Parts: sequence; structure tokens; C-alpha cells
Amino acid sequence: MFYLPKQKAQLTHEVAVAPGAIFTSEGQAAVRTSGDTAAGVRPSTGNNTDVFAGFVIAGTAGAAFNEEYYSKVETLTVPSSGSIQLQFEPVANQVGVYDVTDSAAVPISGGVSISGKVISGLTAAHEVTVTYKYPLTVVQARTLQGDATPGGYAGNHLGQIGLVTHGTIYTNNFDNSNNWGAATAVKLSANGQLTDQSGGGVAINATVIELPSVEVPFLGLEVYL
Repeated sequence: MFYLPKQKAQLTHEVAVAPGAIFTSEGQAAVRTSGDTAAGVRPSTGNNTDVFAGFVIAGTAGAAFNEEYYSKVETLTVPSSGSIQLQFEPVANQVGVYDVTDSAAVPISGGVSISGKVISGLTAAHEVTVTYKYPLTVVQARTLQGDATPGGYAGNHLGQIGLVTHGTIYTNNFDNSNNWGAATAVKLSANGQLTDQSGGGVAINATVIELPSVEVPFLGLEVYL
């Protein structure tokens, strides 16, 4: 999903979708496959055969895709118990905790653990910011993005998709467990997602310009091919 109020896509175009490829969200990273670039684009795989092509955009009046996930940022003060409860239950391995008081990322390991909506083992009285991804219900997806385009997204029937190749984008298709404030690279990951320099995928020409926040839980990037 994109956050359009801040987005400034300067270059976009339509391309063919590779046979069998399925996109599920605007803001996914699209790639061609090295050695078979003429076949069309597909969601990034995180393999070194990915050739970055741009970020998916549909630009329809209604929702082009039934979004499955959303990112959320919560800033909380840890009570004496050392445990905090999130508003939603996060997707496994999609939680990033940053201790604002200590100005340091908190690894989810050792004494810090997650069970359902609860994160335990944090330092009491410290302020923490938690960035996480959670699955959307049908009602939540409709509330966040509105009604679907009547008849569905036309590109699904024509075998094509729009791509943003240059400009400023705000996407929620990123690894929420990364400490993006310390990112030195933006890399491609599986299923059209983005990761930082810790990932094994191909690095792309993108610079982090704004971190996910409570108000805007999207990763802001300046992108150019």
C-alpha cells in the first residue's frame, strides 16, 4: 500500500506481468529476472537474479488490491511489569522495538519475547517505539483503503501493471523488524518486500528519507533507476 498524500511519483509506466506472477499490493517491489527480462515483471524474490524494475502502482479510484497487511507504529512507556500490549497481534518476525530512552534498537531475543499482542522483558519506565506488521480483516482493509474497483483491477485482465521508477514513495511493503533509522542500504526481499543492508537480496537505488511514525506508518524513500 502507498501513502499518497506525501508521494511524488515523477516517472511511471505500464509493463507486462510475467506469466503466473501475482501482485497483491501497491508499493510492492517489482523485478525482472536476469536472463529472462523480456518475460515481464513479478514481485521481488530476494535472490541475486532480481533486476529491479520499480514499485507497483495501479492508480485506480477504488482499491486495486485486497490488501492483506498493514504496518503500525506505537510509542509506549513500559510499566513496572516490563511488558507492553500492542493494539493488534503482529505477524511473526515483523516486529521492531526501539528503546527511545536508551536510543538503541532492542533485539527480540534472550529476555525479550513476544506472545500474541504482548512484548515482555523490556526495561521498566523506558519509552519504546514498536513498529510492526499485522494482518487485516476484510472490514479493516475496507476501512483503510475504501471499496474495491468495480470489476477488479483492469491490469489483472490485461496482464499488465503500472510501475513507479523515479520519485518519492511511501510504502508499507518493508521488513518491520529492521532498524530503518540505521539503514545503510535498501535491498530487495521475497514477495515484493524491502529489507535493509542485513538482507541477502539485491541493493536498489533508493534512499530512506522518512521513518515510519505513529501518524504515518510508511517507509519514505527517494527512488531512482
